[in-house]
Amino acid sequence: MTERPARLRNTSAVEELACENYTQAVQRQLMRVTLEGRSRRKVAFGGKTVTEWVNCSYLGIDTRPEVIARGQALIAEWGVHLCCARSRFSIGPLEELEDGLSQLWGAHAVTFPSVTSAHMSTMPLLPSRELSTLKGSVTFLYDRFAHASMQFLKPVLAAEHRVESVPHNDVDALERAAKEAHQRGDSVIYVADGVYSMGGVCPIDDVLALSQRVELALYIDDAHGTSIFGERGEGSVLSRLGERRPENLTLTFSLSKGFGTNGGGVLLPSREAERRVRTYGMTYAFSGPLDFAIVGSALASLELHRTPELQRLQAELRRKVALFDALTGTEAPFSPIRMVKLGDEQRAIAVAEQLRDKGHFTSVTFFPIVARGDAMLRLCLGVDHSDEDIAALVRSLREVGALG
Repeated sequence: MTERPARLRNTSAVEELACENYTQAVQRQLMRVTLEGRSRRKVAFGGKTVTEWVNCSYLGIDTRPEVIARGQALIAEWGVHLCCARSRFSIGPLEELEDGLSQLWGAHAVTFPSVTSAHMSTMPLLPSRELSTLKGSVTFLYDRFAHASMQFLKPVLAAEHRVESVPHNDVDALERAAKEAHQRGDSVIYVADGVYSMGGVCPIDDVLALSQRVELALYIDDAHGTSIFGERGEGSVLSRLGERRPENLTLTFSLSKGFGTNGGGVLLPSREAERRVRTYGMTYAFSGPLDFAIVGSALASLELHRTPELQRLQAELRRKVALFDALTGTEAPFSPIRMVKLGDEQRAIAVAEQLRDKGHFTSVTFFPIVARGDAMLRLCLGVDHSDEDIAALVRSLREVGALG
């Protein structure tokens, strides 16, 4: 009998271990829920209205009237979409958006329909000198908790390069692994998130210092940091650098989440790097652009990012997170994502169901999103949560025994 490939065995094992929990979460209306209505953070389904804590639009820009109106106006002018690869056609407003983002954030911006598609076009090209100034063979060092959209590309990168993982946010382990790669004669690219989707942030100051000391290029997904850090919304990494942008840094950004529209993109260190991605990036050359409504809405959000209103929204978000932290006794670096650790998967599902019945819809996360036995609730806080929403959530968390 022919043995199944190891990758299929692993996929089957993941499905087997996750199936029961996933099925229960769907049956209990905790996942794959179809909304019947929405008013900012209030959503309706199954005959009830609850406050949701799953939407990553941290600054509430997605519901602002001027953002909606700009999207509608661009559809009226250009139609819904142009079904053509970007290597053939684009539209003037999209070029205006990319030029504006490049000026706003001080790098060369290329947009994509998703951050995942930005990774797919950019990461295989990273070993080229145009993108990272590297020479010779390359070792990719992945932070263990790097986002799944980057982890998915490991087999593609491993076909031509060496790919390894290092412990989460362990700068000493990263330094050891980088030095070992250098001893083999390899250049090094470190792959990590700026703000992690399951909570926590990259120790970017230490990583940047290390990148100069032992020579490694950095590829950072700052999707969750976009717009909520920096005077211009430049994110958790660039906001720490000011005008001192190193040549060894490539960043991805999100146009959803804090930015409030949809899609994403990559910030490249040079015009030549931009040309290479536009020429050889697979999802750029053979896929379409952002939908035109998104282009219009993103142009409106871009205008907002040039005004003091952005700093006001950022300050309000920080105040809301600080309120949650004070009420729960949380001590952690600023992030709009807060995790409530519960451990057992069945307990986490039950707690999420109890919270929903009390009027709070939260994300229950379990294997393979997190390790087995480390199930959690994921809470995304936003400026459009009221103080009473936050206080009521904390009361409910205590009532169901989710907080110590």
